[in-house]
Amino acid sequence: MAAVRDEKGRFAPGSGGGPGRPKREREIEYYRIMETTVTAAAWRAIIVKAVEQAKRGDAVARKFIADYLIGTPPQRHELTGADGDPLKVQIIEVVKSGE
Repeated sequence: MAAVRDEKGRFAPGSGGGPGRPKREREIEYYRIMETTVTAAAWRAIIVKAVEQAKRGDAVARKFIADYLIGTPPQRHELTGADGDPLKVQIIEVVKSGE
């Protein structure tokens, strides 16, 4: 059955969306498979190899290690107007809640 949407393209109340995010049970199952397949010794060997590759200049290995150690950097996006110039924001009025 197709999902029903309103005039703005949003899902109508009571109408489910697409396949969406996998069920939590499925994630747990995949985690258990990986946990039982990749032993601590195997993971250590993978990390040692990645460190060796990173030291030799492998950018993918450096990124892999950095992502695990310090996480991925936040993404920055610069928004521009139609003419390519930076967008200008003008605050016209500030209204306090309850006024």
